[in-house]
Amino acid sequence: MGRKPTFYREAIMGKLVKAAVMVAIILMLGGLANSPGHATVSVDITAGLPLEKVIANGLAAGMSIDAILGQALEAGADPYALVKAAIALKLDLSLIFKAVNDKCSADPKLAGKCAPCLLMKCAADAGIDLKTVANAMMAAGGNLQQVRDCLAGLGYENAGAFAYPEPAAIPPGIGPTFPGGGGGGGGGVVSPSI
Repeated sequence: MGRKPTFYREAIMGKLVKAAVMVAIILMLGGLANSPGHATVSVDITAGLPLEKVIANGLAAGMSIDAILGQALEAGADPYALVKAAIALKLDLSLIFKAVNDKCSADPKLAGKCAPCLLMKCAADAGIDLKTVANAMMAAGGNLQQVRDCLAGLGYENAGAFAYPEPAAIPPGIGPTFPGGGGGGGGGVVSPSI
């Protein structure tokens, strides 16, 4: 009879260990499902979730903007709608442009659907001013002449003079103090002699 309590104790302990191992496996699999490497943008798109929700889910899973947008484009998301959704979430416009540009330039099937001018128009249609749009495209690696041409096509006044980065304004009192820029002297402020 002394053996019976030990047998039951061992049986109960064995079941507890098995249950603990199962709980650990379930928790581990649940953690993997929520990790960035296992987040599935394509599943969300296939499920018909709005693109804002798809992007938000990817961000919540720790994915980068370029990974989310790249996977969304691979899953067949419309580039224009995708950019608008990312803008609605107030994501960095230059990061949005860079991610979409990189993916589109690497995939010939997408190239015509998300050219830089189309992306700039999309951002302008979303209510972002053209100067901000142009600066974001340049920060994303855009070509200055192409950005100027896009600005002109979007009706930006004096698009040919757009510069990136913008020349810094010279504060008053600094620079040449003589009409016409002066000669070879220093550029400091002339102070009265004492």
